[in-house]
Amino acid sequence: MRYSPTLIDHFLNPRNAGLMREPDGVGEDEYAGCGDLARFFLRVREGRAIEVRFQTYGCGPTIAAASVASEIMAGRAVEDLAHVKAEAIERALDGLPDDRKHAADVVAGALRAAARHCLSRRGRDV
Repeated sequence: MRYSPTLIDHFLNPRNAGLMREPDGVGEDEYAGCGDLARFFLRVREGRAIEVRFQTYGCGPTIAAASVASEIMAGRAVEDLAHVKAEAIERALDGLPDDRKHAADVVAGALRAAARHCLSRRGRDV
């Protein structure tokens, strides 16, 4: 398996990339194996992530994973984001090659960190 059409589309046309002014939560994660980095910004209203933006540095699959995650996680409860699994992101990309599965891991880790930051600012632990 190489790259799915979904992955290629999100890599070539990333959605929701860029900074967010005054986010309710910020989190990042890094994959030490190659230095890929993902950072997420959340805007939350009534316990739901109404806007999800990202910055990333890394391989094409990491960029695509961040892009697809920003779409599929928008509208979800922050508590759900605090427990997001890499498998959900990988499924949304229609799979990842074995040597690129770290892309979903680093993105899921950054999303969890952003959600936990948001919850901690509101005095709630996960």
